[in-house]
Amino acid sequence: MRRQMKVTAYHILDNLSGGLYENSGNCLTELVRNSAVASMINNVWEPKRVRIEISLVPNHPLVGRGENALVIFDRGCGLTEPAIERYFSWLGTPISHLNGASERNGASQKGIGRLAALALNKKCLEGDIAERIKHGYYLFSRTAKNGDVRFVTVIPERVETQGGIETDRFISPTSTEMGPLKNLAGSFTMIVIPTPVFGSHNEIYDALKWYLPREEDKMYELQVGGKLVRPPPLQEHLNISSVNGEYRARLGVGTTESDGVWLCDNETGLRVASCGQLGRLLPAPLWYPDLVGDIFAPKLLRHQNTARSTLAREFTKKGNREWQRLLMFLISEVVAPAKKLIEKDVIQGNAAKTLDELVDMFKDRFGPPEEVRDVGPPPPPPPKDRPVKPTIPTVPPTKDLAKDKEKKDKVHRHVSIRVGEETYHLYRGQTLYRYVFAQVSPSNKSVIYVNVRGGYESLPNTQAERREHCLMQILTAIGGSKFRSDPYQAALFANEVRAQILQKK
Repeated sequence: MRRQMKVTAYHILDNLSGGLYENSGNCLTELVRNSAVASMINNVWEPKRVRIEISLVPNHPLVGRGENALVIFDRGCGLTEPAIERYFSWLGTPISHLNGASERNGASQKGIGRLAALALNKKCLEGDIAERIKHGYYLFSRTAKNGDVRFVTVIPERVETQGGIETDRFISPTSTEMGPLKNLAGSFTMIVIPTPVFGSHNEIYDALKWYLPREEDKMYELQVGGKLVRPPPLQEHLNISSVNGEYRARLGVGTTESDGVWLCDNETGLRVASCGQLGRLLPAPLWYPDLVGDIFAPKLLRHQNTARSTLAREFTKKGNREWQRLLMFLISEVVAPAKKLIEKDVIQGNAAKTLDELVDMFKDRFGPPEEVRDVGPPPPPPPKDRPVKPTIPTVPPTKDLAKDKEKKDKVHRHVSIRVGEETYHLYRGQTLYRYVFAQVSPSNKSVIYVNVRGGYESLPNTQAERREHCLMQILTAIGGSKFRSDPYQAALFANEVRAQILQKK
């Protein structure tokens, strides 16, 4: 006896939707990407055909009074019968469709992105699981110019208890459920998400903007709240291309908002993998957090992982020629000018001097930190067939050697401190918001970005005030990271450490 494997409501909600993606922008991108693909006729990326509208609709008939609904609308071909089979019957891409995984250059190969809509409904995220599974989203679609509209309700509890999703319910285009789009003509697809996690159209754009195609000629027409939006501009400090133009790098020194350097798909312009996450697989300084921008390479999107956060592991193996060609371009063309670009940005000024004083204060109180080679991801280990030759110093360290070492490191990108029994790395190369002095790295809790590149506007005037102010900023950032859900403990930690450093008990 053969049994069809069933999917549970809990698995859908906590593992395949909210648990899979890193943030709400990533979830929304999946829905926008589905809309873009639905608007393209051929199996190629054709942004000129795409028109997508995203809006917050107050008092939509499918939500409660006084609440908003998030509406994602496209003028594509609608859900055809094959699309319905794929959309509502399969979790992932079936074997019979694997050869088509390169359609739209990989923009639609995962077969799971529609569940991301659940992670954009607050009621699917908050409260007891028994209550959360009762909420979901709605899908409207039509493939003809006129006529009835397919109306599908996607609620995890019903998927489990009713053995699937009802897809053959149709309503009139004048039905109340259509909301402000009654009497709409033409083919379309519309997703309606009640009680969305976004409170404004600005929040929607901020969550989405870095996931849009990075190059203008790859960008489709997208409206958010009735306004046409575009992706943030490319960096202009470095503009490097390979001879055939397939590999391109646009780099600069920027802020945390851009989130470092990203590898992008050449055909679609979409960001695929953060160089900061790839770290040890890439040459320095491409994973440095203060280096920002985009590097374009062919055929990357189809090798993105299911969570849409980085490259699949098998793509970055040594035997992959596509990966090796990308590395050759980076090593031969990009690394050297990128290093020069970073070295131009010398860190100096009152904030940097104050930080040096604080480092000495931490050392005096807690002792020197554990010796660490680098703040960034460690370099890859040497090949097994090439043993590492031990380095034996032939001259004892002297003051002159120490000065020589300091001269080589003119920029001083990072410095380490000990706080109690823990070691933290203060990274000086990152520009933060103008009123933020210290911020814990979201990807590494032992790394603290400090705003000492001249952009911090709340620095006090006197030396003593600067020391006290910056000390508390650093300790508050550490405390907030250690005790995220307990502000009292975070404040207590910061003040206790401050008292220890100032020897006030």
